[in-house]
Amino acid sequence: MSSLSVVGKRTSIKKETLHPPYTMSKLFLFAVMGYIIFLPTQFDFGGAFRLAPSDLFLMLGLFAAGFHLKLDRRQFSSWHWGMLFIFVLASFVSIWRNGFITQYALLQKDIGFILLLLTYIMLTQAVDSWDRLYKMLRVFLLSVLWLNAVALFAFFSGVKVPFMVQDGRLSGMLIDPNAYGGLLVTAFAIHIMTSGSGVKLLRGWVSIVATITLSGGIMMTFSRSSWIGLILVLLTLLLSNPSRLIKIGMGFIAAFVALLLYKGTAYLDVLGSMSSRPSQIQSRLDIIGKALDWIAQSPLLGIGLGSYNYELRIIIHNTPLWFMTEFGLVGLLVYGGFMVWFFIVGLRSYRAADAIHRPVILALLLSHAAMIGLSMGIEALFQRYWWFMMAMNAACIKLTDSKLKGEIRYQTQGIERSTGRRRRQQTQENRETEQAQQTQQAEPREYSI
Repeated sequence: MSSLSVVGKRTSIKKETLHPPYTMSKLFLFAVMGYIIFLPTQFDFGGAFRLAPSDLFLMLGLFAAGFHLKLDRRQFSSWHWGMLFIFVLASFVSIWRNGFITQYALLQKDIGFILLLLTYIMLTQAVDSWDRLYKMLRVFLLSVLWLNAVALFAFFSGVKVPFMVQDGRLSGMLIDPNAYGGLLVTAFAIHIMTSGSGVKLLRGWVSIVATITLSGGIMMTFSRSSWIGLILVLLTLLLSNPSRLIKIGMGFIAAFVALLLYKGTAYLDVLGSMSSRPSQIQSRLDIIGKALDWIAQSPLLGIGLGSYNYELRIIIHNTPLWFMTEFGLVGLLVYGGFMVWFFIVGLRSYRAADAIHRPVILALLLSHAAMIGLSMGIEALFQRYWWFMMAMNAACIKLTDSKLKGEIRYQTQGIERSTGRRRRQQTQENRETEQAQQTQQAEPREYSI
């Protein structure tokens, strides 16, 4: 039973089981979990329009939260505001340069980024305990594993399952094999780092299956960008926990042997051609060359949001280069600061956390590093699962902040409104119990319970 003490106009609750009113709403928690479950899912309608079911759950979550969503300066920094500012600035640059802003830039980029910020706020405030954090990550892993199993079935069996395979490459329901590869590497980092010490998200045979299927999925995407992210994860493991590489190696070997047993050794030639794809490499070099020409023309503020896509009907496929081209040096510096901020927050959480929670914080840092590697090959900023990882990373600072350990403060008025008569009755009972205990200690021979 929680104890309360009133000091002025503030109330202290010495237990982390009492939450703000919006987190007590079952609808809000349902929306958050629904968002996570459908993170790996998109529906493509003829290439002109894509629907992400997770966005529907975002709207539901915002509706359930009402006006209770708040910005915590430990989790929402000046870099977040800076990112919002440069999107607005780049939009005005596009209007000044072209006389208009394209529908693609306004809807997909501007409004899309605002939705991602709202997602980030919703997810960070949904984490009110370590148990909730682990539950959200576990749901994410299980959702990815389920869809990856379906994708691998479609890949090996030849059964046509919509969206799962694109041009011989595993793409899941994210349509793009590169984006799907990033999703798998992110899940892989979370799984591997939490499969040893600390709190294990997956156990027993589920953990073994996860290692093998995620390894196989990453290979079958033939995504060089996701492989870059995977290399960053492996290098970090080599420095921090080399013994863990044995388990990873066994997973990839098992997946590779299963592939050869099913497809035959002749498939090795296919693997080589799919991995190299020289025509795509030349196309990417042409894209980079044109971007560098425009950077030279407008290095400070860039050419404006959506201008590259409007001129060439193609995206840049490199997040830092995209920022430098359309946002200029100002935008690239803000983006870089935004990325580094999450490493700083993660390291602060890691140092302050108990030993049992450090593996999951390291896993979140690794997933962030992996996504930065992926961003060298695609415009990764708008991948929802990256924002989910960033939100979980930022949520850890609230759980490890020494100023909040054992005590969470809310206004008395909010407590009364959210808990009502039952809480007041519990408070009175607590006070009577404390008074009885104090009396017993003062005169033990005369009073006993």
